[in-house]
Amino acid sequence: MKTLVGSLVLVMALSVWPANAKQETKGAAVEKPVIDGPWQHIFNPNDTRSEISTTWYTNDHCFAQGPDGQWHAYGIIGHKPINPWKGETRFFHVSAKTFDQPKWKDHDYALTTKPGVERVLWAPHVFHEEGSDTWHMFYNIGNLQPNAPNFASWGQLCRADSKDMFTWKRHELNPLFSDPGHARDSFILKHNGLYFFYYTRTVSEVDLKSCVAVRTSPDLKHWSGPSIVHVQPFEVDWGGDAESPFVVERKGLFYLFICRAMTEYNQTHVYWSKDPRHFPRDNFVCELPTHASEVIRVGKGKWYISNTGWDKKGLFTAPLTWESRSKN
Repeated sequence: MKTLVGSLVLVMALSVWPANAKQETKGAAVEKPVIDGPWQHIFNPNDTRSEISTTWYTNDHCFAQGPDGQWHAYGIIGHKPINPWKGETRFFHVSAKTFDQPKWKDHDYALTTKPGVERVLWAPHVFHEEGSDTWHMFYNIGNLQPNAPNFASWGQLCRADSKDMFTWKRHELNPLFSDPGHARDSFILKHNGLYFFYYTRTVSEVDLKSCVAVRTSPDLKHWSGPSIVHVQPFEVDWGGDAESPFVVERKGLFYLFICRAMTEYNQTHVYWSKDPRHFPRDNFVCELPTHASEVIRVGKGKWYISNTGWDKKGLFTAPLTWESRSKN
């Protein structure tokens, strides 16, 4: 990012770790996430949207528990023929009284693009802090330039807030920031009093390796400059080999889930780290046969994983367990 001040050009430094820098756990046990049960088809938009029959799909999404204990899911919705830059302009919203409810209730769209401001609505993530009466949705609105889909254009990361999970008010500071490679796929983690905002992008406008970046904030409004925390070798304008980042903090380690959609559409890789700012490729844990997955903890001991995408008719969930691996 460049800012012109008088005759000086200030360049914001981009921190990039070596992709395979070795990391030691000093005996910490690395665990492996395992899909441990059948997939349940909790939402098929073709059941409720009869105006365009059997062609609806969902994609990047999120889950959050509301003030009354009910569960909510929000995400990309579109229909074939697939055109993300024209057809993905709304967020679906479904809810359930319990997470394992077989079919979730469909609601009106949570958000629809704002004309002249937002080109798309991509990959929402809802973050809620215990004790707060407000839920925060982070999402991407694309780029209004006509040829934005044809190069590593700058995606704009935004925020909306809600107190009831149905009405969402866009934040006055939108966009919070913008980065190259169609920056998108937000995820928020709070660790040691600091908020970590992970997202997909390319290393730069000209270095097209897919990567995950992070920015930090003390208040969810003012964000630091970007640091690259994970790099994949696949080169593509939109960072498609490191999509849908999701970070789980568990027993002193962090686990990064990414979707390698350009390598194999239904392929999620998991990497471990003791440092939430650095997930080297050498710290590979496992591969899962899913697309745009979220990892959901329900109560104190139950875990689930989700699956969706262009090739599926809606949203699926399955139980997830964690298996111990040999110590490193």
